[in-house]
Amino acid sequence: MKINTIQFLASSSHTMSHLFIPIFAKSLGASFLEVGIITAAFGAASFLSSFIFGKAADINRLRPIVLAGLIMSALSFFLQIFAYDAVSLTLIRALAGFSMSIYPAALIVYIYYQKGSIGKFSSYGSLGWMAGFLLAAFVEDVQYLFMLSSLFYCVAFVTALGLKDVQKPSVNVSYFSVETFVNNSPTYISVFIRHAGAGAVWIALPLYLAEMGASSFWIGIIFAINPFIQFLVMRRLDSLRNEWLVKWGFILTGMAFMVYFLAPGFVFMVPGMLLIAFGWSFLFVGANQLLVQRNREKATASGILNSVIAAASIAGSVAGGLILEFSGYKETMIFGVVCAFVGMFIFKSKDVPLEVVGKLPSGMLLKD
Repeated sequence: MKINTIQFLASSSHTMSHLFIPIFAKSLGASFLEVGIITAAFGAASFLSSFIFGKAADINRLRPIVLAGLIMSALSFFLQIFAYDAVSLTLIRALAGFSMSIYPAALIVYIYYQKGSIGKFSSYGSLGWMAGFLLAAFVEDVQYLFMLSSLFYCVAFVTALGLKDVQKPSVNVSYFSVETFVNNSPTYISVFIRHAGAGAVWIALPLYLAEMGASSFWIGIIFAINPFIQFLVMRRLDSLRNEWLVKWGFILTGMAFMVYFLAPGFVFMVPGMLLIAFGWSFLFVGANQLLVQRNREKATASGILNSVIAAASIAGSVAGGLILEFSGYKETMIFGVVCAFVGMFIFKSKDVPLEVVGKLPSGMLLKD
């Protein structure tokens, strides 16, 4: 399907550009705290965009939203080559974060109304992450990676021109979607806490690996393990109970970050990458399926999840920058462990299943 190709290309673009941002920011003279602020700006813009366009995808046609997001991403990711200091990098990364969060909720709902597999669709995102990490490992030069990421988005845009509009109901909900958030708050709050911890870890990990002696090539290879395993795992999760997937997503995340804490060298990070791959696969597929099955306003519910992840990235980036500035790498890993298990406890103790709503009527399937 064209939509899986789009997911693959867009995820590759984001990842190859994103991996070396902390190292690139340091090369421009940014402090650890400023590295956190740069990542937080990306997350803040992503939060705003996900919120706006999740709602828009419930009301409007999906295809124009996907096309607008992809072409804006191609432009904003290319502009990264012009960053010359911490401030300019912050502004351009904010634009990139806003652009690349326009289309994800629309893509999820497109898959749902075509009766496609959300797990399989998500797995192509992970395959794209792997390709992006491997390209980053081999190319290494961040300026070339910025240009390549823009090119991938251009190809994704051309591919999306061949998509047909999918028939779906236009759902008129409150713009701020308070009811949707409240009804699903255990999922949103628990994912926020887990992902805040993860955001702090991901800010530190490339720098930590470099501190351990890993070259840019090995950093890319180690990071590529995670999405490769996700690609294999996500495709096989549709039949499992969503609540079970979410719970074990938290547990495996905490175990992964503990491995990072204990690792004596960069090679010993590999088992943690395997654990985090299973953990995020379980959590991402389980949470998305849970939300689209329980809610009538499906794009809004999915868009809020993307906003929550982005908001958690803001909090985690700032927290990670502060912990690195005033403490160290290992303390950042412990922060991630604590957040993962707190998130699991909140979800397990507070989640109350809602009725599955919004089954696709017969005759609405539209292939591209």
